[in-house]
Amino acid sequence: MRLADHSAISAAYALADQDLTRALIPRIREETLALLRGPAPVSPLLLEELLASRDPQFRSALVASAAVRGEVFRRLAALGDPAVGAKLYGVSGWDRTPAQRAAVWQGAAATSHDPGWQGEEGLVTRLMTVKGKELLEPALLSPFPELVAYARSVLDGIAERAARAQTHHSPSRRGWRREPGTTEELVRDLRDKDFSGEIQLPTAPGAVDWERLVEEHRAEPFGAHWLGLLWVHPGCPEELGRGAFEQTTRTGPVGATAAPPSSVLTQAAADSDNGDSFTRLLGPGVTSGAFPVDRVLREVAPARKVLCALPGDHEGTQTALVAQVARLGGDFAPWRAVYAMLPRFSGTVTELVDAALAETPKHRGKPWPTPKGPEFPGRRQPNGRAAWLRLYDAADHPTRCVLAEHMDGRAIQQLMLWHGPSDELRAHIVQSRGPAVLAGIASDWHTTPEVIADLIPYNDPEVNAALFVNTNLTPAQRRHVLSGRRWQDGASVDTAAADRLPLTWTLKHSVQESARRPWLLACADSGNPVLCAILLGSPRAKIHTRALELRMLVRLWERHGPDKVRELLDETDFPGRTQVKHPLTPKTLETGRAALEAEQADPGGQSGPGVLRAASETAGNAAGRAEFLCEKGAGIDSDSWERAVEILEEEVGPGPVPWAELAAAHATKPLHDRLLVRLAPLTDCPAAIAEDAAAAGLRLSHPEYRPRRTGKPPTASEMLGKLPLRLDNGVCRWLERAHQSGQVTLSEVIRVGFPARATVAFLSKALARAESGPTTGTDARTEEIRAARREVAALAAEHLADNPEGWALALRLIPEFEGTLPDLLLASGAVVG
Repeated sequence: MRLADHSAISAAYALADQDLTRALIPRIREETLALLRGPAPVSPLLLEELLASRDPQFRSALVASAAVRGEVFRRLAALGDPAVGAKLYGVSGWDRTPAQRAAVWQGAAATSHDPGWQGEEGLVTRLMTVKGKELLEPALLSPFPELVAYARSVLDGIAERAARAQTHHSPSRRGWRREPGTTEELVRDLRDKDFSGEIQLPTAPGAVDWERLVEEHRAEPFGAHWLGLLWVHPGCPEELGRGAFEQTTRTGPVGATAAPPSSVLTQAAADSDNGDSFTRLLGPGVTSGAFPVDRVLREVAPARKVLCALPGDHEGTQTALVAQVARLGGDFAPWRAVYAMLPRFSGTVTELVDAALAETPKHRGKPWPTPKGPEFPGRRQPNGRAAWLRLYDAADHPTRCVLAEHMDGRAIQQLMLWHGPSDELRAHIVQSRGPAVLAGIASDWHTTPEVIADLIPYNDPEVNAALFVNTNLTPAQRRHVLSGRRWQDGASVDTAAADRLPLTWTLKHSVQESARRPWLLACADSGNPVLCAILLGSPRAKIHTRALELRMLVRLWERHGPDKVRELLDETDFPGRTQVKHPLTPKTLETGRAALEAEQADPGGQSGPGVLRAASETAGNAAGRAEFLCEKGAGIDSDSWERAVEILEEEVGPGPVPWAELAAAHATKPLHDRLLVRLAPLTDCPAAIAEDAAAAGLRLSHPEYRPRRTGKPPTASEMLGKLPLRLDNGVCRWLERAHQSGQVTLSEVIRVGFPARATVAFLSKALARAESGPTTGTDARTEEIRAARREVAALAAEHLADNPEGWALALRLIPEFEGTLPDLLLASGAVVG
C-alpha cells in the first residue's frame, strides 16, 4: 500500500489534540518521517512531541529539513546540542544564512561547557581549519574565544589581500580592453601572454618611448598581432615596421611605414588563396605610401590579384592605372586580350598590358570570350572579370561606352553592383542594350529599397522577375509585379489588359515551386488565371480568409471577365493538389456562382462583379474580421491569436482589433474560453470580456476540462463536483486558484471535491492560515477558514472520534481512495467501528 501524501499527514496532525498526536506517531511512523522530510507544515504539537522523544530518526529528519523550516531550525538551535549544532551550521558557505548560523551560536552559549563542541568532530574544531568567509564571519558571535580569534585573523587577511588587489588592478587595466598610460605598462601588456584583448596606445606626442620598444623587440620579438598594432601608430620606427611585415605577411596588418621588397609582396599574393589576406595587406600599404603604386604595378605579380587588391578610392592608384589603360586605347580587341589572359597570367600588371598589346591582332572582330549571364545572388570574387573591371574603371567615358557594348551580362552586373558607374554610362548601357540588362542589379535579398524603387519604373519583365525572385519586395510590390500593371509616378497604375507586362517563364516557375507564403498570396491580386491556379493548387500555402478568396475572383473578373471566373469555379484539377474537393470554401463558391447568375441576368452590366465586390467588402470589414478572429483565434495552439492576426494582415491588410464587434458577438454567444483568455491582456479590451476571461482562465487551468465551442460553460462549483482534481507535486493548483478567486468555497471543497487526497492536500494549507490569524475578527475569509475547520473536525469526530486506529486507516486508504473526504471518513469509521 502506498504511503499517504505528506499533506494528508500534515492535515491529520493539525486536527489532532496532544493525546491523539502522541498515539498516532508510532502507528504512522513512516508517514511521519516522510512528512518531516517534505515541505508540508509540521503542527506545533507534533514538533513538541518529537523534540521531547529524542528519537534519533525523528531528530535526524528534523535537522535535515530545518534549513527550510524557520521554527524548527530555531527550536533545534536553542537546544544547544553540539551534534545537532554542527549539522545545522552547514558545511559550505552558501547552504545557510548568516542569521541561521548566528542562532546556532546563540544556542551554544548555554552549553559552551559541553566538550562535544570542541571534540574531534566538533563544530569548533572543524571551523578552526577552514578559510571561507561565509563560514567564519558568523563565528565571530560564538562563545569560544579561540575560534573568535582565529576567525578574525583569517578575515583580516582576506580584507588585506582584497585591498592590495584593488590597488594593483586600476580600472584601465581590467577587462578585455587596456589603456596603458606609460611605456612600462605598454611593455607589460605586450608581454602578457594570457591577454588577448585590445590595447589602446597613448596618443599624446612623446607618450611612447620608441627606443625602449625597439630594445625590448631586439631582446625578445613582440608577437605578430602586437607588431601590427605598433605598425599603424604614428612614429613607429622602421625596424618595428619591417618586423611587423615579416611576421604578418599572411594575416595582413593594416598600414605600413617601410616599403618591403617586391618579392615579399609577390609571395604574399601567391600564398593568398582567395586574395582576401593579400587585399588587406596591399590596399592599406598603398594608401599609407609604404608600397609605391608604380613599383607595385611594375614588380608585383600576378596581375589579377594585384588589380583586385588595389584600393579603389586612392588617387595615386587611379593615376597609375589611367596611364596603363591609355596604352590599350579605345578598341575592344586589346581589352579582350587582357580579359582572355588574366586568369592564367603570372606576370605584373605592366607586363600584362605589354602582352595584351602584342596579342591584339588575334582578338580583332571577336565577341566576349565565353559570355555568361548575371548570377543570382551576385558574388564578388577576385577573378579575371573583377580584375578587368578594375582596369575598365580607369578608362575614359568614350572607351567605357564602347566596351560596354561588348561586355557579357555578368560583367555588366558586377559593374552595376560594385563599381558605381556614372549616370551617363548607365543611361548609355540601358539605351544600347535595353533595360533588361539591369536585371542583374536585383541580385540578392540585401538589395536596398532605394535600388528596388529605382528599378521598378523601367517596367521591364526581366527586371521585374529578378526583383520578385531575388529581392525583398514589399507585399504591395509583389502584387504589382504579378499583376503586370505598369509603374508610373511612384505607384502602380491601372493598365489595360493589352498593355500589361508579360510574366517571364522564370517568374512563373519560381512562384510555382516556391514555399514562400507571401509570394503565393500575391497571386490572388494578379487577375492571372495561371497564377490563381498555382495558388489554389499549392500544398505549401493556403488562403485562410474568405475576403482574399473573394478578392481573387474580383481581380480575375476585372482582367479576364466572367468566363475565366466560371472556369476557375468549375475546375477540379489543380496542379499540386491531391484532394478532389475544390480549394475555395463552399460559401465562396456559392457567392461566385450567384455573381455568374447575376451576370447572365444582366449581360455586360455590373451586377455580377457587384455581387463579388459587396461580398468581399463585407468579409473584410470589422464584422468580417471579428468573425474570422473568433474562429481562428481560439485554436488549441498557444499562438493561435497571434497567428490569426498575422493571417488577417497578410490576406486582408492591417487594422485595429474590432473590439465592438467582438463584444457584441460575446453578448450574443459566449466567446470560446481560449479566446477570452487571449483577449484579456490586450490594450482596450472591453470590461465584459476581461471579467469573463478570469473565469475562462480558471476553467482552462483544470487538467480535466475540455472546452466546447457551443453551450454555456460550467461554473467552478459545477466543475468541482464533476471533474476529478489532480495533484502536482503535492499541490492542487486549480483548487487554490478557484478558492482564491472566490469561485468555490471551502465548504464546497469539503463536501463535493474529489478525490479526497487532493482536497486534503489543499485543506492542509488553506485551514492552517487560521492558526496564525487573530482569535477574533470579522474578516470574511478568516471566518470561512474557521468554519471549515469546525466542519472538518465535526466530520472527523462523527466518524473517527479519538480512535487512533480509525485515523491511521484513513491515512492508509487515502492514496487510492477516489471519493470525497466525507466518504473517506465514513468508510474508515465503518471498518474500525
